[in-house]
Amino acid sequence: MLRVSVDIGGTFTDMVITEPGGSVEMFKSPSTHGSLSDGVMNCLRKAAKARNCSLDALLAEVDTIIHGTTATTNALLTRSGVKTGMLTTKGFRDIIELRRGMRVGVSPYNLKVKFPEALVPRARRIGIDERVGPDGAVMTPLDEAQVEAAVRSLKDQGCEAVAICFLYSYIRPEHELRAAEIARTVAPDMFVATSYDTIPSSREFERFNTTVVGAYVGAIFAAYIDQLDAGLRQSGFKGHLLLIQSNGGIQDRDTAKRNPVTTLLSGPSAGPSVGLFFGNQYSNKIISADMGGTSFEAALIQDNQILLTSDTWLSEQRIAAKMVDVHSIGAGGGSIASFDSLDLLRVGPKSAGSRPGPACYGRGGAEPTVTDANVLLGYIDPEFFLGGEMLLDRPAAEAAMDPIARRLDVSREEAAFAVYDVVNEGMADALNERCTKRGFDPREFLLVAGGGAGGLHVVEIAKKAGMKRVLIPKFASAYCAFGMQLPDFSQDYVRTYSRRIAAVEFDAMNALYEEMEAEGRLVLLKSGARPDQIRFERTADLRYVGQFHEVEVPCPAGEVGAASIDAVVASFHHKHEQTYAFSMQGRHVEVVYLRVRAIAQTPAIRLKEIAKGASSAVQARKAERLCFFGKRDGWQKTEVYEASALVSGNEITGPALIEEAGSTILVPNKARAEIDAHGNYLIHV
Repeated sequence: MLRVSVDIGGTFTDMVITEPGGSVEMFKSPSTHGSLSDGVMNCLRKAAKARNCSLDALLAEVDTIIHGTTATTNALLTRSGVKTGMLTTKGFRDIIELRRGMRVGVSPYNLKVKFPEALVPRARRIGIDERVGPDGAVMTPLDEAQVEAAVRSLKDQGCEAVAICFLYSYIRPEHELRAAEIARTVAPDMFVATSYDTIPSSREFERFNTTVVGAYVGAIFAAYIDQLDAGLRQSGFKGHLLLIQSNGGIQDRDTAKRNPVTTLLSGPSAGPSVGLFFGNQYSNKIISADMGGTSFEAALIQDNQILLTSDTWLSEQRIAAKMVDVHSIGAGGGSIASFDSLDLLRVGPKSAGSRPGPACYGRGGAEPTVTDANVLLGYIDPEFFLGGEMLLDRPAAEAAMDPIARRLDVSREEAAFAVYDVVNEGMADALNERCTKRGFDPREFLLVAGGGAGGLHVVEIAKKAGMKRVLIPKFASAYCAFGMQLPDFSQDYVRTYSRRIAAVEFDAMNALYEEMEAEGRLVLLKSGARPDQIRFERTADLRYVGQFHEVEVPCPAGEVGAASIDAVVASFHHKHEQTYAFSMQGRHVEVVYLRVRAIAQTPAIRLKEIAKGASSAVQARKAERLCFFGKRDGWQKTEVYEASALVSGNEITGPALIEEAGSTILVPNKARAEIDAHGNYLIHV
């Protein structure tokens, strides 16, 4: 049976099809932003045509489709979510607006900068008489009549979703669950999200805001995924439709619909799996980078672990769900070059997208983009874009670049190289920022990179970041789509357990861990996992008494006792030292959260090896053309190689271009590329 993965990007929708024998096929189709599912179906039709069969015949062979959706991310970024209301404990409706003074990149003491507008305006945030105390005791019973009246009012105002966020519901959820039951009875078509189901942990702003985000995008995600599922079923698909989560794992469609906040950034979260899959044979310190048509994403992998975070901001909204720690900037092939208020050249974050796209696409775009620059520099063959499927318009790229050249008072090719250099500088800065925030030196890392535009830029990015080696996978043009083939099923769970280490109760901790594991087991079994495939990873968030931020450390499996607590505390001191360059061994330590990740293994991908050969790659040479490498190096004759003709053991010295069907790889001056057993490119900078 076939296994299909699909990633919808800002410019192209990527698809990867794998077979049990190890063969891999990649397909690309322009993203259809008016109806995202159309782009997915177009890719499937393209795959069916390549296999000389009908769409229904192809889908009859597909066992699993794994999807990374942009529906929720786009809805949040563009503020196009549904009209949402909020029910909360009376007197606390302003928590999501006060935000504890938190704004992205702004001091909490700077009152001159306006706070971002809340997703739910104050008029639609309704206080309800109910109160649970910090010990879980009911102080004020839930007023069910108020809940019913509030939901009717929100329904009359045209709300399509409601977030239910009560105090201390993470300790005692009955009031939230009952309010949700009433809401679903009064307004069956309304999307209902509770903070207990979304993220049952302390800190009201983080919990409330994450729940509001989930409600805001939930109805859009549910409608989209139902539409896609219906289209697939009508076309003959009878297998499982799965979703990539923000934490990099896989989940079933129904679980994703209940908690749609877990699908935010689901596409980019699959990228680091590719970095780990291909890079761990060369290094245990890896940076995964993906440069597509609209954005550039970077993530760290340390000691074979993809780094996660519970401290994410997206579109100025705080999201406390566990996510892959991906740093994203607006830099891609479609990024537009312009001048800022200081008359400095900038590239991005504005993008031409897929429609109209870069000027060279010939679809009406007139602004200069990174892709236009690459065409003018000779790096992209206008007659071999997407393997020749799409012819590019070089004169249109020249016309778009001319205003940049005139403003800089340089030649057209120098203007194009300036665009190329500026976007590379921004991406190198993003890599450095990702490393320094974690206390790492980027020079110690291997850069594993992909994306449709990545092959032309990553070596220069590595140079600027001081990195010595770059690995570009054979499947780089569909980087995240291939990454979706790799993760296991997983679900993350959290419970608040606030105690000093000296006062922890082993029975209570064991009960919470077992409760989360039982919940995870049920979800994974429903997803199709076998009991013998399921395993659990326990962690705990600790801090020194008086601190605000916690450090997450592993907790040994089995029954919690004195020995395991000692091991957790020792791990905490060590990780605190590693993260902040100090620890306080004599200071009291307290537990804040207990966490469990439930995991079920998916079938492993085993790739076929390519043919072996000598170091000379003369058999793959297809052409020679002039490329421009800046004012210092000027125009140089550059060898062009056919990727499909390369064999394991070949070496290519720059300047050279390697043309894949979905991307082109630039080997600059003095760099050397080695072809490994699976056709990947290890480039020594």
